[in-house]
Amino acid sequence: MQTLWTVVVLLALVALGALFLARLNAQNTGRMPHHRYADWKESRRLRKRQQAEAARSGPHVAGPSPPSGKAGSDL
Repeated sequence: MQTLWTVVVLLALVALGALFLARLNAQNTGRMPHHRYADWKESRRLRKRQQAEAARSGPHVAGPSPPSGKAGSDL
């Protein structure tokens, strides 16, 4: 009998958790369409476009190397 009550209590807790999550999701409906990843297809398009633009701009070129024979240089 104790096992039956344990199972009933656990099922009730799972049901309450599911109801809580459903209510939480219902409250957030329509709040995040402006979010960056709300539309995953658009997000992938933007990422591809940004990668293509970065590839077109060429490799990043560092500035001139630091002088290496001067007094006071730790190099």
